Amino acid sequence: MSGDTSAAAASSAADHDGVVGPGTPLLEVRDLAVEFRTPEGNVRAVDGLSYRVAAGRTLAVVGESGSGKSVSSLAVMGLLPDTARVTHGEVLLAGEDLLSLSRREHRRRCGERIAMVFQDALAALNPVHTVGYQLTEALRRRRGMSRRDAGRRAVELLDLVGVPNARGRVKDYPHQFSGGMRQRVMIATALALDPDVLIADEPTTALDVTVQAQVLRLLAEIQAERRMGLVLITHDLGVVAGMADDVTVMYAGRVVERAPVRDTFGAPAHPYTRALLHSIPSSGAGGDGEGRRLPVIPGRPPSPAALPTGCAFHPRCDTARDVCRTDPPPLEAVAVDRASACHFAAEVLASHDVPPPVEHEEAAHD
Repeated sequence: MSGDTSAAAASSAADHDGVVGPGTPLLEVRDLAVEFRTPEGNVRAVDGLSYRVAAGRTLAVVGESGSGKSVSSLAVMGLLPDTARVTHGEVLLAGEDLLSLSRREHRRRCGERIAMVFQDALAALNPVHTVGYQLTEALRRRRGMSRRDAGRRAVELLDLVGVPNARGRVKDYPHQFSGGMRQRVMIATALALDPDVLIADEPTTALDVTVQAQVLRLLAEIQAERRMGLVLITHDLGVVAGMADDVTVMYAGRVVERAPVRDTFGAPAHPYTRALLHSIPSSGAGGDGEGRRLPVIPGRPPSPAALPTGCAFHPRCDTARDVCRTDPPPLEAVAVDRASACHFAAEVLASHDVPPPVEHEEAAHD
């Protein structure tokens, strides 16, 4: 962080709990907390999540399994299971708090303005209906289209996402598509009502590398064309490098770092982010890096039902000190548009201890 960063600029970065991203947000999540009922009592899976997504911007929400990424997206969409509830916070869609609405109205508003691409398209699509029926259902019910017009639009959507012979395949069932094509159908379904915001939850899970690249490129192209806000939930930092504008890093249900993507990869401000970056395989590992074992983060993420005292990451952190074991660090501004939940964020930020830059064919953020 440069020495001439003003206090006023740093303070502005802390607005809305350190949220980044220029422009008026399409979607804004403020201090969201979600709890699950369990036989052992209530367990908090998301604790104080805040972020903004503006038109044409991509926010990546990153973290290991169990960090609260997917739970937070289900809360935004009003799709939490009956065992879970939002205990506090706001989900603002164009300024309206969706959490103040009835569950039915919440889902209706999301259906019109926010769409979600789930990680398992085969489970998300109804196996007893053709993909054409599933595409036209929303158009007929929510847009009042005739059967003929909705059918024509369904073919257009399948063609848009690159499904070959869209006119013929609209009559097929989900099991008749390959994994990559099913994911394209899932994207087409999400785009049917022209959403303002698209949430993609691990959209390339279980796909091979080539198909992953195709699906991600498709998402990027559609977002650029439609100027949607995109929330990309992933554990793949290579994907983040290629697609995201801003990054929110979650650990044990809380945000531990938030920053523009180039800052995140150039100089992380939290030991967990730094450890994640060191765990990325390097495309330039040949030569003197050949044969080197890939660093891993020791231990496992804690159970939400048994979080450690102090900083939840301290049992796995190689720089933890006594205060980390006793005092939970707040999420605070460390620079303009940057926030970190680490007692020693300034030291981490100044260390520049990062691996070589991640190379990705789509990694251009001008």
